[in-house]
Amino acid sequence: MERPSRLKPAVVNPLDKVGLVSKGDKSLLDHTTQEGYFDAIKTQYHTLNGTPVTNNGGENTLASAFESLSLDQYVPGHRSGFKTEGLFLAVSTAATAPGFSTLIMAMRKLREAIVASARNDAFAKNVYIFVIRTTILLRHPESYHPAILHLLRRLHLASPLNDVEKKEFLGYWLLDLACRQQDLASAFRVRNFYRYRTEKVDMILSALVHGNWVMLGLAKRSADVYETFLMQWADERMANLATQCMGKSYLSLPKEDVERCTGLRWGKLKEQKKVPWTLNGGTIVIRQMKKR
Repeated sequence: MERPSRLKPAVVNPLDKVGLVSKGDKSLLDHTTQEGYFDAIKTQYHTLNGTPVTNNGGENTLASAFESLSLDQYVPGHRSGFKTEGLFLAVSTAATAPGFSTLIMAMRKLREAIVASARNDAFAKNVYIFVIRTTILLRHPESYHPAILHLLRRLHLASPLNDVEKKEFLGYWLLDLACRQQDLASAFRVRNFYRYRTEKVDMILSALVHGNWVMLGLAKRSADVYETFLMQWADERMANLATQCMGKSYLSLPKEDVERCTGLRWGKLKEQKKVPWTLNGGTIVIRQMKKR
């Protein structure tokens, strides 16, 4: 008689039970299996964030799912009224957690399966919308950039996006080109090809072209959370430019003005930019007057 094992059965994450189609696993090529797997992805996503799964597919609740990361100070599609420093730190910490790594890989598996099975219906469109919005918040361009291209170039032709959705994801593409990839020529080419014109994106592109960090800061005030996360890729570049300009143009400036222009607290500015400036009360002394 075989003795029962005293070892506890291993707990297997349902998202790990299937592999990548590109590696030979064909489990997700079935459409019904894809839909069940997408439900599992949404369940784990909301579980990681401590929020319940909704019945509307989750597309409109992605931002609220970050409440456990202190990202509940904004309304998607409206002006961002939160302090980005703590928000980016919270997301960066969460994105490196094992649960989110598994989630990102699961979304890649599902995207590969949808492409391999030539699925272009409303389900495929909703999956890609979910993936793009989620991975923008997780700052994972390897996921959201190809997903944006496939959504606009392929899925939109078979299952058209409405005008609001099309404008939203075109805007994300333009911001990614301009802010992360620093490819302004391609950004303007895409804008002209799709005849995409909005005052906000035009202001952002103009600010990046001219190195106008003041205009970029004004544009951020009207950006929603996804746009803010995409614009954050340009923050370091603009902070370097602002630091150089202030260093060449001023003897001293109020501390709050320097922090607002660079987007960095005084301590972080001193540490990261290695500036030889000094703090005197509420004033940052940039250059000392030479004695005659």
